[in-house]
Amino acid sequence: MARRALPRRKSRGRLRIAALERSGFTLVEILVVLMIITIGIVPLAMVQTRARREVSRSGDLTQAIVLAQNRIEAAKSLGFGNAAPDSGDAGRLHWVMTVQNASFGLDRIGVRVTWFDGRTGQDLHMTALLSLR
Repeated sequence: MARRALPRRKSRGRLRIAALERSGFTLVEILVVLMIITIGIVPLAMVQTRARREVSRSGDLTQAIVLAQNRIEAAKSLGFGNAAPDSGDAGRLHWVMTVQNASFGLDRIGVRVTWFDGRTGQDLHMTALLSLR
């Protein structure tokens, strides 16, 4: 019994070459992916910019609150009748303290803090009462 030799498959090599030629992405597919990425990234960049601005504004407001509280506490520590109007600067913040007689034995201490945030001026006003002990 004679063995017959199996024929070689040349088509197998052609399939590999054809598969290699078709692998990868077309220019249209790449452009579509780039458009999708751009549509997703641009809003994220805008949100990041807005968040950074809000954090800066929040930091300025926090500094203004702390400054106003410190000025009020300093005036309270002097005691009734000894607190006097004052003003000054602390970095980018400018503050003005007023002392008014609200009624007998009661003074109203007001502190206004102002600062410039790049586009507009901002201000904070805080008041407290100081009584005759």
